[in-house]
Amino acid sequence: MKIAIVGAGGVGGFLGGLLARAGHDVSVLARGSHLAAIRTSGLQVRSSQVGDITVRVRATDDPAELGRNDLVVVAVKMYDFPAAARATAAAITPEGLAVTVQNGLDAPYDLAKVIGREHVLTGTAGIEATVLEPGVIGHLVALHVLTLCEFEGPPTPRLAALADTLKGAGINVSVGDSGFHALWNKAALLIPFATATTAANCGVGALVATPEAYSLTTQLFDEVTAVALATGYDVSSSLQRSRAQLEGLARQAPRFTSSMNRDVDNGKPIELEWLTGKVIQLGDEHGVPVPAHRHLYAMIKARVAERDAAGKSTS
Repeated sequence: MKIAIVGAGGVGGFLGGLLARAGHDVSVLARGSHLAAIRTSGLQVRSSQVGDITVRVRATDDPAELGRNDLVVVAVKMYDFPAAARATAAAITPEGLAVTVQNGLDAPYDLAKVIGREHVLTGTAGIEATVLEPGVIGHLVALHVLTLCEFEGPPTPRLAALADTLKGAGINVSVGDSGFHALWNKAALLIPFATATTAANCGVGALVATPEAYSLTTQLFDEVTAVALATGYDVSSSLQRSRAQLEGLARQAPRFTSSMNRDVDNGKPIELEWLTGKVIQLGDEHGVPVPAHRHLYAMIKARVAERDAAGKSTS
């Protein structure tokens, strides 16, 4: 299969490495020193689960050089999504499919406006990976899952065929009944976790072990559950299972934190508006109070403002 990875960072680089190792014709869109390293030394993945991988892939920063692909995996953060959607439009065949794997609730709908909903598959990724150094992807937690859903309607034969192809590359794929539900199932855990760890600048172990902090996190869970219900989906059962997994992770990897918190520390833009801000937006639209999200949103903005001001003073 001819596959383009739009955004060869943590998640995109991990998936691209597995797909290329399986023999697929993979091209990646990257930039800067990361692009240069991939061109020079190949795309590398370091993982205790899937093994260490080094593969040669076509790498470019020009979407026009990706060619036309049967599958496009859109793996950028949401603040880069508009440009990625345009790149996807340039890189997909007339019959091709594009999978979104972003955090939050907006990506498939935003992409459908650009390439047409018939080409869009809603994906949710549970893959903790990051760029350790240019050209090198670190798979941080020894598990990974990818859920695929049709943009609208139940699973189809084309979805099952794609899932089988990805499974053949060693990717842990499941097929979901509803993209809307899949997005909320992930967001209901991710958004409170990202909000709390970024506001506190801490790992999951400290978050769970500190009663006051975990009580506040529980309030975040309750608020996001109420907002999801107001939009038409009850996440309470899936969230209960996810919270148990979070507490297990706190015991196994207490220093593990959210990618949003790491992005603040690394001087990068963050997805605050698409995560915490989205819950606030939907709460306002549906008349659901979300005071904990609102307060921590303000604290995160203050943290980022201080970081940016410090960066300007030293430049």
